[in-house]
Amino acid sequence: KNQTIYQMISDIDKDGTGDIDFEEFLDLMTAGISDTDSEEDVRKVFNLFDDDKTGYISLQNLKRVAKDLGESMTDSELLEMIERADTDQDGQISFEEFYAIMSRKSFT
Repeated sequence: KNQTIYQMISDIDKDGTGDIDFEEFLDLMTAGISDTDSEEDVRKVFNLFDDDKTGYISLQNLKRVAKDLGESMTDSELLEMIERADTDQDGQISFEEFYAIMSRKSFT
């Protein structure tokens, strides 16, 4: 597995469990996003998730990203991540919902 990915996980695993929880995942995803980043920059990150080009981030998209990061997350953990961001409760994350999460500075 990619040593860079393990280092990223280690850097954000605040509680030392070896797993990434929702807040740690959001910290990872927003680490490179600053107040000066444009909507276009956030769109590029969104598109990395939305590899099937549906315009939404689905459970399948999150499963793939978790796998790519070397994380073994359960469907219920991934669904919780979707539910926390899914303000219109359609079971998937739109770009607008993603942008709102990515531009937040606090996730509690």
